[in-house]
Amino acid sequence: MKVLLITLFVAMAGLAQVEYPNDLTKPSNPPYPQNPPTNPPMSTDTVNTTSSTDSSRVRSEGGLFIEPMLLTVQEDSTIKTSQLPIITDDTSGTSSGFGVGLRFGGHVSEVFLLGVDARYTKMRMSDSFYESADSNAYNIAPVVGVQTPYYGIRLLAGYVVAGENNPDAGVQGLNLKFTEATGWRVGAGIHIAAVSVNVEYQDLTYNATQVESLGSLNVNNTTSVDANNRGYTVSLSFPVEL
Repeated sequence: MKVLLITLFVAMAGLAQVEYPNDLTKPSNPPYPQNPPTNPPMSTDTVNTTSSTDSSRVRSEGGLFIEPMLLTVQEDSTIKTSQLPIITDDTSGTSSGFGVGLRFGGHVSEVFLLGVDARYTKMRMSDSFYESADSNAYNIAPVVGVQTPYYGIRLLAGYVVAGENNPDAGVQGLNLKFTEATGWRVGAGIHIAAVSVNVEYQDLTYNATQVESLGSLNVNNTTSVDANNRGYTVSLSFPVEL
């Protein structure tokens, strides 16, 4: 009986030391976080979108360009009437007006420009001899230029090789047309996005004058009387790469 009691006591002591895996009072070993962070893999579409967003516009290495222009002109004008036998002095005045223009040609890396500049303006001429008259003027000039890529400063220069200024009849029905325009033009501009704001100075000489009428007489005679226009042009242009 005594041996039996000792055996039962030892068995009960051993059961008391058994650990149960579902016992909540005991921490698991090793410990693991209950809510581990998850990082889902980035999709291919997301990678492509990010790459396209970060990429910038590739500058063209060369090609053609076209550049429409809106113009406003303010000039001082001189008619060399002293070349006529009966007038001893030149006459002077001013001309102002608005017009349109177009540059077109080629470019290298959007930095170097080479092309042709054609312009038409509707002017109002006020002269001390000719008095006041509306006039139509046009000219054509080869043009070269440099500019910083994308946006920034641009420099332009051209030489007028052809053109004319044809005012309406002036004092006592005198109707003149100034032809054979030559001269130079230089300017600078700021190119922002698709728009360029430009300021230019030009010095044009009309090397011949056609006397179309004098009063009621149709003359149609070309003389050596020439005229000169010097002044500024402010333009708003829209360069487009083709």
